[in-house]
Amino acid sequence: MMYQLEKYKNRSSRHTCPKCGRPRCFTYYVDENGNPLDKSVGRCDHESGCGYHYPPKDYFKDHPDKDMPETRPFPSKAIRKGNHSNTPIDTIPMEYVTRSRSDNSHLAQFLFSLQKDNEAVLKRVLDDYRMGATIFWQIDRDNRVRGGKIIPYNKEGGHRIKDKGVNWVHSLLKKQGVFNQDWTLAQCLFGEHLLSLPANQDKVVAVVESEKTALVCSVQYPDCVWLATGGKSQLSVDKMKVLANRTVVFFPDVDGYHEWTECVKAFTFCRNAKVSDVLEQNATEADRLAKIDIADLVLREWQSLRRYHEDTPLARVRRMIQEMTERNPVLQTLIDTFGLVPVVDDG
Repeated sequence: MMYQLEKYKNRSSRHTCPKCGRPRCFTYYVDENGNPLDKSVGRCDHESGCGYHYPPKDYFKDHPDKDMPETRPFPSKAIRKGNHSNTPIDTIPMEYVTRSRSDNSHLAQFLFSLQKDNEAVLKRVLDDYRMGATIFWQIDRDNRVRGGKIIPYNKEGGHRIKDKGVNWVHSLLKKQGVFNQDWTLAQCLFGEHLLSLPANQDKVVAVVESEKTALVCSVQYPDCVWLATGGKSQLSVDKMKVLANRTVVFFPDVDGYHEWTECVKAFTFCRNAKVSDVLEQNATEADRLAKIDIADLVLREWQSLRRYHEDTPLARVRRMIQEMTERNPVLQTLIDTFGLVPVVDDG
């Protein structure tokens, strides 16, 4: 008997994590018939917030009374998931990407609120990545649409709404009967299609975890081609082969530095590959608890500049009131009850 992580079909194919208790975020290791080895054996999707991963080899080590199965891989469709142009893969028609293009998502609205003096550059970046209504399209270097990752964000702070989880375009199309149930997701790097543009041939490639981080850094540092893996554990050799003969800098989240440093040692096909230690060297203890990434540093700068531009007497009073009500919510009740408004004495 052989085991591998259960293929994603829809949200119901994900289970409750035995460690963090969150629903629909845990992937079982299953046999060839789709039966889980044990409900404790699997991996949580919340790599930073939880990090639970209990593989079969550890399970059998902890349970010596059970027979250890063969460890050879499945002779399956995994062969189809290469990045080479002659490899058959399932794709999504480009028309879905074109129809979804929008700047009206909560994430886009948040970014535009911080880039009022740089809207043209931000819009170009959103166009380059073919951003939909918070759909992060995975388009490979041969311009094939591998998948569309749907991540909800709030518009107030541009943060992920984690309770709603992540969905995929192909899952929705399967439910609608547009795709057959055997349609298989073969992921690539977010932004991979940008590698083929003539203007990007000699640029340094920068690889981050989050798709949002790739967008933010592409606005701030346009001299690099910014790509995203979609998660800390997604830094695989198979995905990275598209970076052969390129100079690449990897920017892990603050909690992923050591793991990525080990992974990058295998990327000998890159012309030059190194892992940035900017967060490792400069992150505060609070930053580490918050599990920040490089985009958080950029967004802090953007927010600081916005406060500077909005630093009028009335804006300062409003900020002071906000800080006071955050410390003592009763004050907000009084303000609402009596209809109080901030007034600045110009005299």
